[in-house]
Amino acid sequence: MHILNLNMKSNLPLISVIVPTFNSEKSLEPSINSLLNQTIKEIEIIIINDASTDETKKIINELAFRHPNIIPIHCRENIGVHEARLLGLTKSSAPWIGFLDDDDFARPNMFEQLHFNAVANSADIVICGSYRVSSDRKLLQPKIRFKKNECVNDRLFERFCNLEFGTGTLWNKLYRRELIIQWNDMHFPWRQNINEDMLLNLGCFHHAKKVYLLKESLHEYVFNSKSVTSNIEREKAYVSMFRAFSIAVSYFAPEGNLALGSVIDLYRKQLAWPSYHVDNLNNLDRYQKEIREAIELICKYEPNALAALASTSNKNLHIDTTILKKIFYTAIKRFLI
Repeated sequence: MHILNLNMKSNLPLISVIVPTFNSEKSLEPSINSLLNQTIKEIEIIIINDASTDETKKIINELAFRHPNIIPIHCRENIGVHEARLLGLTKSSAPWIGFLDDDDFARPNMFEQLHFNAVANSADIVICGSYRVSSDRKLLQPKIRFKKNECVNDRLFERFCNLEFGTGTLWNKLYRRELIIQWNDMHFPWRQNINEDMLLNLGCFHHAKKVYLLKESLHEYVFNSKSVTSNIEREKAYVSMFRAFSIAVSYFAPEGNLALGSVIDLYRKQLAWPSYHVDNLNNLDRYQKEIREAIELICKYEPNALAALASTSNKNLHIDTTILKKIFYTAIKRFLI
């Protein structure tokens, strides 16, 4: 491991940026270069190679050889992006934590602006806007955008669950170390490949006291129409999101009805999005095991959360929950009886 001597008082960097990667030989180096070229230099870059089978490991080692602020971690087995991030978090040393995906870009002043506003406003989390770009970094459209710079310190968890702070992604945020490190043991009961960002953010926003929103778009999200998340079938996407909901229930049911109610509203919204609509319930049969595991986890902590997910109790939520009700009752009949 490299020792980074950037802060004469503490021998620690100001920011740790965690980059999980898998088979990214074509995209990784440009993304890492966007971190190396940041206007703030007190950064350690922790790259977690999730047992890649291409030239990713070689690229990481070459980058680390040239740049002492890069910390390479090579996994012997593929553990998934969430566990890779947790591993990176355990190796981090800075008082502020950021993330970047292995095919995205941080604009040159991204982390300087995030850090400056975090310190200046005594914020626990700072969030910036993000632009959707092509693989050659041509601007396509805003992905996340805020109308103004704003400090928010009330109803943070409820507002996060209401998607007022954008989506649940990690890569456009900077976190106070003390806030996020307490979730370093958030190990899921199964491998979760959808919504894992949201689950970690739920923990962070539940304990946050102050959030600062930046209207400036400092992150570039590379849109890839061939990615797994862009092409996943609706049935599989639904089941994965439903399983994410069950994990969220297991963490937040013990926090009381107010927190659980916000979580239920959040997942009711997400499951109502077109990408999760299931037209033929019979297509769920091949996911019996996955659905049963999720239902059993929910029932262990709060069985009523199943019915609440399919209800329309929130009068301010204008969505069609018909499919949710059908799946709820079908799941009970088909997978539990």
